[in-house]
Amino acid sequence: MGFERDDLYGGDPPQYPDGVDPHPDPIDPYTPTPTYDVDRWEEKNQRVELGGDAEYDEDTEKMLWALRHFDLRIAPDCDEIDDWDALDRRTQRMYRAGVLKEFVGGYRELQEILEKGGPVAREAGFTPGDGTHYSTLSTAISEFDADFLSEAAEYSHNAALYALTPQGSSFDRAPTYPSKPRAYYRETDEDWTVSIDRKMSEASRVVAEYMALAAPSLRFDRDRLSPNYQYSIGDIYRLLAHLAIEQCAAKNGAELLAWQSDRDTPSSSTLFEYIPNAGTDGNYEVEDIEAKFINATCRLLERETLAPSEPIHLAYDLTTVGWYGKENRWVTGSINDDNTTEFWHYAVLSTVSPGRNYILGATPLKERSEKGEALDRMLQQLRENADPEFGRIYMDSQLFEADIVTTCREHGLNWMIQAPDKGMYTELAENASSEEPTKQEDITFTDFDASHRTFNAIIWPIPDKEVGQEETTPATDLTRYHDRTETSTGISSSETGPDSNAQSRLDRHGNLPPVAETTDAGSGESDAHTIWITDMDVGERDLEGLGYQYRHRWKIETAIRQLKHTFQGQCRSSDRLRRAVYFGAAQLFFNFWVALNHELPYRLGDPSNFRLTGLETLHALREADFEAGKQGNNIFI
Repeated sequence: MGFERDDLYGGDPPQYPDGVDPHPDPIDPYTPTPTYDVDRWEEKNQRVELGGDAEYDEDTEKMLWALRHFDLRIAPDCDEIDDWDALDRRTQRMYRAGVLKEFVGGYRELQEILEKGGPVAREAGFTPGDGTHYSTLSTAISEFDADFLSEAAEYSHNAALYALTPQGSSFDRAPTYPSKPRAYYRETDEDWTVSIDRKMSEASRVVAEYMALAAPSLRFDRDRLSPNYQYSIGDIYRLLAHLAIEQCAAKNGAELLAWQSDRDTPSSSTLFEYIPNAGTDGNYEVEDIEAKFINATCRLLERETLAPSEPIHLAYDLTTVGWYGKENRWVTGSINDDNTTEFWHYAVLSTVSPGRNYILGATPLKERSEKGEALDRMLQQLRENADPEFGRIYMDSQLFEADIVTTCREHGLNWMIQAPDKGMYTELAENASSEEPTKQEDITFTDFDASHRTFNAIIWPIPDKEVGQEETTPATDLTRYHDRTETSTGISSSETGPDSNAQSRLDRHGNLPPVAETTDAGSGESDAHTIWITDMDVGERDLEGLGYQYRHRWKIETAIRQLKHTFQGQCRSSDRLRRAVYFGAAQLFFNFWVALNHELPYRLGDPSNFRLTGLETLHALREADFEAGKQGNNIFI
């Protein structure tokens, strides 16, 4: 099944985010239905013929097509005009004149065109004696919203270009609020850019549609009799987005949002009422909150065009958030040489697909033994909600553990894990060729009771000019133990401590210590090679290609930085459920950001060098009309 819905259209032709096929197929026999009312077109065409044998000069034709689009699409569909057909004839023609005035520049120029009584005047609905003096026009048009007329003229002008551009989509396929067609920019050799206002307006509209998809998955058992129940899920996440923008805590952030906003906004107490408290009658646990945000992500990725192509490659990692509050059993102190800072720990699972590197799951951990359990739980939730086809999973050395490897195998995931810089791996690097990737097969796990006791290694020479460093997780009691006695083959049998049994024992780097005999493969420097350990058949694989593909794991490092520093407001609570919701909201906002950067360029006509920042995404969320988003979603069309 996967995230994408193959049965969405039931045999109907595909739909596109902006209503326009960006790559029309010349041999496709399907003729799409016009986006406007055909009867309206015929009625207008009896007055002024368009698209037929009648010939007009370039400026006249552009104005005619623009007015036709306003009459057929914008006027009947816009919020500014409640009922276009119910308006009297004079008001309708003055609206058209207001749009036309944006084209010609001023009221005297408008008067000159309308007094001629030519095709433009007829298209606008004017006949001799209808009052075309500039003062009459100014008085009538000034009663309308100037911003609406300006935007309507811009969209109408863009629609006219669909008719006047020989190649590309036709006028009858232009959406209500089109950008210039991409074919226009190909013909004129211009770069398509958009204004910040246009970008943010469209981002707010689309992100409201995203929230309409996600909101049903994010409901908790709130008291329906409470006065705070008046606020929607969208209102709650508007406040959380605001906290991330301002990088502040809930109380100050809620007060600032209420002061800035012209709408009723939730208070901090409303936010905390929305989030279950640990130990209350609701019986929510971290796992329940984790599942809600995974489900919300799956619902988002059902939206057409957003899901990554399958098989989906993954990355899994741990991260920390500093803690300076009161003692908490979910908080772990660091090793002494890390300034004794304490941390909340989170496990994060992401895709690494270019352009679609979504965070699939993010959850707090309290015990070292939960790393594998959390991964298994996230993968199981994804299978229950979407059942995508997974490919490989990339991890760094702290996750080379028995339970992690077992979980990957149980879910049919091929794994690649960074080898630790120690022991036999250093020997492999020192003896590796400095020119070509090499391999080592059938390395045996130590103390690993599993059906597959061996793995392989890829020894990859690091290119001289390679850049990019991984962000490392601080070493804490959760991620490693210290004061251990090492032997040449791993951990001494006298070691004690949590999880020190033979099945899951770790060395001081958090890795399962393997034992293998290595052969001399040449000479090389240990700092000039990277080694990955994997369960894939390296004898049949392109080793260089796998090495480059593993580099996609760095996407999760970038995603984690965004989660912590861009998309999450200050959470000063020691309540584990509250912290899970804050981090889950950051996951949701991050995924909205990734989706917007994929979808918006198509909606905006593929502008050159388009980029929406994380902060702009949060602003779009804060300004979004979530009620309108319920009506605009294209998941089932």
